[in-house]
Amino acid sequence: MLIKLTVASLLSRKIMALLTVISIGVSLFVLLGVDHLKTELRANFSRTVSGVDLIVGARTSQLNLLLYSVFRMGEPSNNISWQSYQKIADDKGVSWAVPISLGDSHQGYAVIGTTADYFRYFKFADKQALRFDQGRAFTHLFEVVLGADVAKQLNYALGDKVQLSHGTGKHSFSHHDHYPFFVRGILQSTGTPIDQSVHIPIAAVGVIHQNQQRENLPLNDQSLAPDKQDTLSAFLLGVPNKISLLSLQRKINQDKDEALSAILPGVALMELWKVMATVEASLSLVSLLILCSALLGMLTMLLASMREREREISVLRALGARAGVIILLVVFEAFLLTLAACVLAYISLSLALILSQSLLQQEYGLYISSLPLSGHMAGYFCMALSMAMMLAFIPAFFAYRRSLVSGLALNR
Repeated sequence: MLIKLTVASLLSRKIMALLTVISIGVSLFVLLGVDHLKTELRANFSRTVSGVDLIVGARTSQLNLLLYSVFRMGEPSNNISWQSYQKIADDKGVSWAVPISLGDSHQGYAVIGTTADYFRYFKFADKQALRFDQGRAFTHLFEVVLGADVAKQLNYALGDKVQLSHGTGKHSFSHHDHYPFFVRGILQSTGTPIDQSVHIPIAAVGVIHQNQQRENLPLNDQSLAPDKQDTLSAFLLGVPNKISLLSLQRKINQDKDEALSAILPGVALMELWKVMATVEASLSLVSLLILCSALLGMLTMLLASMREREREISVLRALGARAGVIILLVVFEAFLLTLAACVLAYISLSLALILSQSLLQQEYGLYISSLPLSGHMAGYFCMALSMAMMLAFIPAFFAYRRSLVSGLALNR
């Protein structure tokens, strides 16, 4: 009976009730959206690199080095020489080394110059190895391996011709027209920036930038060996003995031949979370304030409706309804309004994520789940419902007083 009375009361004021639901729903949409994006961004960053002990680049901040070498964000402060890379790669404390050269693109996707060891040693998520969906790693100078999203978005298949462009922008006026590459491999989806990358042999980077005339030679050809002019953007290191990791890092940072920075990916990620913490807290605070504003709007609506509902309350009292029933009626009304707003916010957020998922993947390389389910979300719903019911006691108190007055008038 209480549910029927509450629904009937809300339907009699359906326009005001609908506006209240939309207002609270929008505020919850913002709050849930901020929390979900924060969680998904952390998950995206955390699963991008795994199994890499050190990242080495030109002297810069560890955050900048991590962002441009792994996440393809930003630019290196300087390049490093091939001699420095070879000296560190030959160190007895290093088990494997993978060079990385950046600076070119293909239709807005980053081009990475590297070696075949990249597909062997680079790991993501919980130390998952890269796997090929089609084809194989490059073995010749002008062969290319595509990330899953690049192949999907540009409809590439094995054997297709790929033309690279100079620079990292989406639109370039300088193209490497004389050096066509051919697709020899397509990686399986990883949910990381690798899916948005185009991989070419590092030997090809020097060839196309120095305008050398080369045939599509095997990569083990001696004429493709690196020389003193070759430079790198960064390189990744694996260390067999974790105990010596910090000493190797200090040794690289103190290198006298070239100014280098060696960073631990996990430590750099912790710094990234610290930088983001203030922004996350600010967004959450703003979202909570928006929610409080919407709930206060609901309170205002309920208070304003009390005078209009005097006759309704009098009729209920005349039918034998106690004062406690009147209070429950108002509180339950606030509960239903907020519950409807929670459902509206969740459905709207899910639809928004589904519609924007491909755009976020293509433009930013972010993989955001379209089903935002988490303990935080349940907590926010409970918080909103609790706050709504607590605030509803204010108009419920006025309704109770008016019901007493009405009861006295009826007794007379």
